[in-house]
Amino acid sequence: MCVRVRAFELIVNASCACSNKPVDSNPNAKKAKTGLLKLTWAGESDTEEVVFEVALGEYVQQFVQEFKAAKAVAVNEGQVTAGATHAWISNYINKQPISIVATPEMTPVENYFRQLNNVQNIDAPENLMDTYMARSAFEYNPQTLKSVKEEWIAKQLEIKKSEFTEPRTLTLLCGSWNVNGRTPKENLAPWLIPNEHPELPDVYAVGFQELDLSAEAFVFNESNREAMWCAMIEDCINLDKVYTKVKSKQLVGMLLCVYVKTVHIPHIRNVQAVVTGTGIMGMMGNKGGVAIRFRLFDTDLCFVNSHLASDSGRCDRRNQDYQEVVKRTLFTMPNGPPFTIFDHDLVFWVGDLNYRIPLPDSEVKSLVKARDYQKLLKYDELTVERNAKHVFVGFEEGPIDFYPTYKFDVGTDTFDSSEKQRTPAWCDRVLWKGAGVKQRTYTGHMVFRTSDHKPVSSLVDFAVQVVQPKRFAEVRQQIVREMDKMENECRPDAVISTNLAKFPDVKFMTRYTQSIVIENSGQVILQFRFIPKLDEKKFCKPWLRINPPVGMIVPGEKATVELMLMVDATTAASLNTGEERLEDILILHLENGKDYFVSITGNFLRTCFCTPLVTLVNTLRPVRDLTQPAAASSSSDRRTKSQPPQPNLIDFGESASTPAAPTSKPEEPKKLHIPKELWRMVDFLFTYGLDEDNLFATSGNEQSMELIRECLDTGLPFETMPDAVHSISECLIRFLEALPDPVIPFVHYQRCLDSNSNYTLCKQVLTQLPSEHYNLFVYLMAFLREVLSHAVTNGLSAEKLALLFSAVLLRPGPDKTRDAASTKKASNFIYHFLLNDEEPQFAS
Repeated sequence: MCVRVRAFELIVNASCACSNKPVDSNPNAKKAKTGLLKLTWAGESDTEEVVFEVALGEYVQQFVQEFKAAKAVAVNEGQVTAGATHAWISNYINKQPISIVATPEMTPVENYFRQLNNVQNIDAPENLMDTYMARSAFEYNPQTLKSVKEEWIAKQLEIKKSEFTEPRTLTLLCGSWNVNGRTPKENLAPWLIPNEHPELPDVYAVGFQELDLSAEAFVFNESNREAMWCAMIEDCINLDKVYTKVKSKQLVGMLLCVYVKTVHIPHIRNVQAVVTGTGIMGMMGNKGGVAIRFRLFDTDLCFVNSHLASDSGRCDRRNQDYQEVVKRTLFTMPNGPPFTIFDHDLVFWVGDLNYRIPLPDSEVKSLVKARDYQKLLKYDELTVERNAKHVFVGFEEGPIDFYPTYKFDVGTDTFDSSEKQRTPAWCDRVLWKGAGVKQRTYTGHMVFRTSDHKPVSSLVDFAVQVVQPKRFAEVRQQIVREMDKMENECRPDAVISTNLAKFPDVKFMTRYTQSIVIENSGQVILQFRFIPKLDEKKFCKPWLRINPPVGMIVPGEKATVELMLMVDATTAASLNTGEERLEDILILHLENGKDYFVSITGNFLRTCFCTPLVTLVNTLRPVRDLTQPAAASSSSDRRTKSQPPQPNLIDFGESASTPAAPTSKPEEPKKLHIPKELWRMVDFLFTYGLDEDNLFATSGNEQSMELIRECLDTGLPFETMPDAVHSISECLIRFLEALPDPVIPFVHYQRCLDSNSNYTLCKQVLTQLPSEHYNLFVYLMAFLREVLSHAVTNGLSAEKLALLFSAVLLRPGPDKTRDAASTKKASNFIYHFLLNDEEPQFAS
């Protein structure tokens, strides 16, 4: 059909019709059984036509918006006056009709995925991971729901990818080097330029570890060596300006740089970077991983650079670090659930993985000298753990036929001759996961002598899928038509597996998971989402996470929704006092259907963590022995929001009918100078940990820390556990960090900063603290001075301890941040007391 004057009016009528019905308000409109509205405009002559083919439903509305915007631009640019001819439409002609309007500068495929992901090319916003559950209380976002159908279409396209893509082989060089805090003077060409293969790789992914070993970088994740190392790489590989840097990202000593030949840059999109610290306190950046992902042509690539736990005998800790990097590395997608590392087509993992060879040093060196690498690899921890499917499941690694890369005397090719005589090992590795990868070379580079590690490199061929736009449009159109056939006028219906989720005996910092299964029992496609309750913005409490919060299910299929509950430092305080309970009601809404209500209940077990100091020093029994806090106070005893919560003091939970002992004068309750829980941790470290290497510099074992928290809350003795000293030292730090009001209360924070340069003024601030805060500060400083007296064996310094403990003892307050200057001042304040050996008395 041809429409000249009434074209715009026809589309408006079409968009106002019921989205699930054919448009019949105009006799010229074509009623297509396929569920598509096909409209044709005549051009200036009878031989010119512009054809728009639009899927009924939300696409019609999108089309109208595009139509209005396009015509407005044409009028503003003087191509046409309002109400005149349709000559301006020539700018939007596409010879192959597709079911979504494409912008002129993009192919239909690029336009589709750009709209779906809404992520800018090359420099997309980065995802800096928040900790624990604070990020997971989802807010209702109508825009997210609109993309549910597109996500489903995208999944179907993924299934049928082979029908509209063709493979293309590219080359990649992955490299890894632990530089031991040094700046090499050697040219990087022997490492990065594969001389045996004259053609340069299409992609470079280069990872470094231990770029910066300074105390400031170690504790506060601050370092500025990224630019220097990127320049060194570019001086080596980019002399002819062949490459463009896609992204580089640093986490203290770890740096990952990705370069791609400039000719491929137009085919890259959705670039993101994520950092995950697993070091001190499980989050500092001395250990962990850096990840960069992007889409090259139609293949999702992910590159990971990691530095796992060091030292012999800590294989379990290395496994745990790997699992933490995998679990916590999430790339956020604006209109869908986050991408994990394994949601990519190809994953390349480089780094100092630190896996060792648990054989006598002399035997290892003898086998290395004989180049009997295959016998050594039978004992290589990474090989053993991969075969046992503990780590890197599904990954591949090329044959190792080169010297162990660790550990050498700096400046030589001689294995470690120091007092520790560390056994040689292949600490530095390159692995990959995904189909279509063929390794050309895998080698260590002995010519480099700057560090105690040798760099490694792996040159591989890998296949990317290249979309054929015309065929893509046909396949997508077919999927849309099939989906439209499944939709009719019936209301959706569902069966949910349960409307009650109980979480008994919930402990602090422990994850609990339950699932709800939603089955589409109707005859139409079902779209669901969780919606907030009246006058609320978030649809669940902050201690609960729901994945996925939105979804689509075709008739006869099921979807599993995971409910993950964890009480962390952001939510435990109000649960401890009884102001909040582990209770919530979720509203599961079916589009064009009814709502289902899911009750969430849990019994939170009181914890000493996140409990005010004044409560802890007035409590003689373990907190778990106290009566569980009552619900929020009644209306007659309700505090206003401006009033702070009052501590629940000694409440031993005795029966109200127990007769009181006769006395003429009420006995005052006993008060502790410091919390008994903190004393237990310090006493353990004083007894067993003062000479521990890297005390307070190595993160603990998660299972051990969970057991330690349970012992503190119940009064049970500490049991034998892995990494006991490091686990208790991290628990001590987290205990201090979780105090609702820190050891130096918020109100004194600025005075401490202002007095940081004068020890006398610092002491004056100290005298203004409440007695329980003053006593704890004095006690901790005395303990830390004892720690420093063993610096020769534990490797600590006053500077490092001041930086670390100032972060938890001296905090700026809720919703406030600390810049580099205030960080330095806070560290100086603590530093004074570490160097001064005064022994002030406890306050009464």
